[in-house]
Amino acid sequence: MSALKIKLASVQDRVTHALTSSPVWMRWQGLSGEGQRIIKWSTALLALALIWAYVWLPASRGRAVLTARIPVLQTQLAEMKREVDDVKRINAMPLVVTSENRRTLADSVGLQTAFGPAATVTINDSRQFRVSIPSIAYTTWLDSLDTVLTRFRVRVVKLNLKPLDVKTPASTDARNGATLVAVEIVLGDDTGMGGK
Repeated sequence: MSALKIKLASVQDRVTHALTSSPVWMRWQGLSGEGQRIIKWSTALLALALIWAYVWLPASRGRAVLTARIPVLQTQLAEMKREVDDVKRINAMPLVVTSENRRTLADSVGLQTAFGPAATVTINDSRQFRVSIPSIAYTTWLDSLDTVLTRFRVRVVKLNLKPLDVKTPASTDARNGATLVAVEIVLGDDTGMGGK
């Protein structure tokens, strides 16, 4: 026998001796065959109950929850895919005022809407927007200008503001004490490409 086999045999002998000399083993050996069978079956049933309670039951509940979430997740995924397509489509669209410095009727209508029905919007020879407003409250005009500069990506090329006599126009703004102005403004491309 090799030295390793001798060492393994001695370790096995010590373990066997420790087990057979323990009080639990002595008690186990003192039980009848029927008592040993009852304990073996009880241990097996207890192990099965623990596996069922701590492994199989949580796994089946988790599976049911995940199965119920699949349609919701599929709906969310489809919505996200649609949004991706929408974002790609929007990114592919040209700016309202494009870098090629083309002005469109839609841009003019958008500016008309932003500045209000009193505004007149035309496109001059330099392909810039010329906006004329005979009468508008100064604060309303500032708000409209801020919206236009952000949305249409334009810059102010030329501006002429003229205060109006508040006694002449019979408007709500004048009666409320708002300062009325007449506005002549030229808006150019803010993309750095033409319109200068």
